[in-house]
Amino acid sequence: MGIIEWETVLTDVLSGSAVLIIGAVGGGLFGYFRGKKKSVLAIERKNMIYQPLLDELNPISNFELNVFKNEEASILKEVVTNEYKYGLSTELQEKCNQLYSLIQQFNKINLVSVAQNKIVGIFESGYREIFGSIIDGISNNKDRDGNEWEVEHLALPVELIRRTDFKKSIINLLNNEELYDSEVCVDENNNIFVPIYGELVHVYNSVLHATINGVSNQLPPLKKELGMSPAEYMALNYDFFKIFNADTQKIRKYELREEIIFKSQEVIEDLKEVIRKIVQIYEVEEV
Repeated sequence: MGIIEWETVLTDVLSGSAVLIIGAVGGGLFGYFRGKKKSVLAIERKNMIYQPLLDELNPISNFELNVFKNEEASILKEVVTNEYKYGLSTELQEKCNQLYSLIQQFNKINLVSVAQNKIVGIFESGYREIFGSIIDGISNNKDRDGNEWEVEHLALPVELIRRTDFKKSIINLLNNEELYDSEVCVDENNNIFVPIYGELVHVYNSVLHATINGVSNQLPPLKKELGMSPAEYMALNYDFFKIFNADTQKIRKYELREEIIFKSQEVIEDLKEVIRKIVQIYEVEEV
């Protein structure tokens, strides 16, 4: 039986122990740095994605959604249009997609344009009733080949109301539904007055009595006795809000507003849950 080379055995044992120790320390360090990197990334995602998106949606969820303005939602747009960059959970991404789609539909409906079209329609109907026609005259035309045709010329007030931008007046009007700010006498003998919207009277008067190149527009003779000015008659006898509120685009705009508010609340709850987990796992211990 050979003599045991204790020095060699001892060297091997020490070497093996050193390898085990180094391996353990190296593995521990690797796990530490991997965990540290995961922590940094999670906190970064919270600060760069989840919290900014929550802050952007918070006013919407609190019913601060103006039907007269487009909702930008720039962070939501980025998350939806470049979803491959952010790696949101499937459920959260789908809710963001749905919310952004609702906002796009919402932005496509311009209530001021809808209201202006209604005002133009009312004015033209009222002008026909009061003055007989919206056509002021007809001109005959002929080209060099002998072709003849007629061109109808709209009455100046009708032309003006079609072309003029009444955005400011319309927004004031829409923000004050049922808040009448003027009145008109409908029975002088009994001193009876009826409330009307002064903003409508202002719009109608601005085109009925327009001044072009220093010359005031001359209205044609009345076809019926009004007992009030033409502008007051239109404001009183043509119910703007009844016509406007029945419009399908107006109805849809307010439906979309409600859907956006509730969907944003859903997304916010999901975002809060994600942020809460990140804070509990990666940030509480560092406080």
